[in-house]
Amino acid sequence: MADVRDSADRFAKAAAMLSAGDWAAHLDLPNGPQPAALVPWRRLREVEVHHVDLAGGYTAADWPAAFTHRVLHEVAATLDGVALTVRPDGLGHRIPVGAGGSPEVSGPAYALAAWLTGRATGDGLTVDPPGPLPPIPDWT
Repeated sequence: MADVRDSADRFAKAAAMLSAGDWAAHLDLPNGPQPAALVPWRRLREVEVHHVDLAGGYTAADWPAAFTHRVLHEVAATLDGVALTVRPDGLGHRIPVGAGGSPEVSGPAYALAAWLTGRATGDGLTVDPPGPLPPIPDWT
């Protein structure tokens, strides 16, 4: 736990030292140039998703609603080789995954995000037209 706390503290201190120009810079990453301003989001995403991976009692249901909504949209936009739509309960809109289309998978936003990120099997999600959940490629 001390390592995790120290890492978070070092990250916060380093981020506080960056200027506006530093945040506007682009980083050369394996998936292409990314603005440095996205680093805090990427850090949060890694911490939240991998916290679930630790299987220590923290589940996708514990993800904050704003985090869940954003990661759901991000994953849906970046999964290749998939054609479906998700309909998160209570959000009032559908989200195309990959190429979009049918089937439509519905359920709580956290459960959909957990399924699309490979953190859950999709138990409890509803598929329309009825049938099995479509296979989802690994999300990176």
